[in-house]
Amino acid sequence: MPETILIVDDTPANLSVLVDTLSEAGYQLMVAEDGEDALAQTARTRPDLILLDVMMPGLDGFETCRRLKAAAGTRDIPVIFMTALNETAEKVRAFGAGAVDYITKPIQHEEALARIGTHLTIRRLRQKLEQQLTLTERFMRIASHDLRNPLCLILMSGELARRKGATPEVAEYLASIHSSAGQMRRIIDTFLNVRKPGDEGRGPAGRVDLNLMAAAVVAQNEPAAERKQVAVILQLADDLPLARADVGHAYQALTNYVSNAIKFLPPGGVVTLRTSATDFTVRLEVHDDGPGVPVAERAALFTEFARLSNRPTGGEESTGLGLSIVKQLIEGERGTVGADFPPAGGSVFWFELPISPGA
Repeated sequence: MPETILIVDDTPANLSVLVDTLSEAGYQLMVAEDGEDALAQTARTRPDLILLDVMMPGLDGFETCRRLKAAAGTRDIPVIFMTALNETAEKVRAFGAGAVDYITKPIQHEEALARIGTHLTIRRLRQKLEQQLTLTERFMRIASHDLRNPLCLILMSGELARRKGATPEVAEYLASIHSSAGQMRRIIDTFLNVRKPGDEGRGPAGRVDLNLMAAAVVAQNEPAAERKQVAVILQLADDLPLARADVGHAYQALTNYVSNAIKFLPPGGVVTLRTSATDFTVRLEVHDDGPGVPVAERAALFTEFARLSNRPTGGEESTGLGLSIVKQLIEGERGTVGADFPPAGGSVFWFELPISPGA
């Protein structure tokens, strides 16, 4: 289907030439002679691109563009200014109003067609990407929702097996299964409830004791650490204030840090969890005495699907998503994340959360 371009110009001669040129190029056209008419037309029909004259009676091009960008239905439509003005200040003003480009009068038709084609291509690609992201998110939410049922069965079966009686060794395995399945369910619940940046209506944050959480995460990861002969040590601050955050988000973030440390350490390694506080934040650090991260690769930390040269030492799977999830979860709680690499070696992955009021 041909794409639609709205031409806004109060000069009949300009309109006639543009209509001929763009019609021959195969575009569908809408025409408006002033800013008010343009706003009225776009309220009814959404063009794919707008060519907007700067100097018009009534609403000039700058104000028309600002109003288009302020309206939810038209803010994503690319606007190209048509102007006889050639001063830098006016060009900057055009971009400040929300334009993506400008064409200088007298209009060179080949240049105009090239610029229009470029911005329509960008718009098509963006729309396609948004559709793909929407479909992917929908699929992930459906899959996550459907995974909750078998996880609940695992939890229930493990609890029933525990009640039937078991040797101490089997009981320990059942407890590990129960803990891991419970954490998987919390991760799924977190994903299903996570809101996009900027979403309104967020519920109140909880109050989190990071000392208790650190001890719980260590207990959960103890079987994996024992299998790899990795020691996990707690060094927790006394009288640590409570953090302001969602408990599930903070728990998942810390679990990712600790499981990563165990995953990438060789046998005999040591992981140390430390807590501390300032006047405004509570900090949790996960230290390891591993090889660290090469300087050239550190900028890729906390990005999705980061592929670093360090690999898991026990054949574990690595998706490259763990640290990016930590960043999303903690920053969603108005916290910060980071990593330090001491000169003596090893790594320190940390996050900070605001102190809960009254803590």
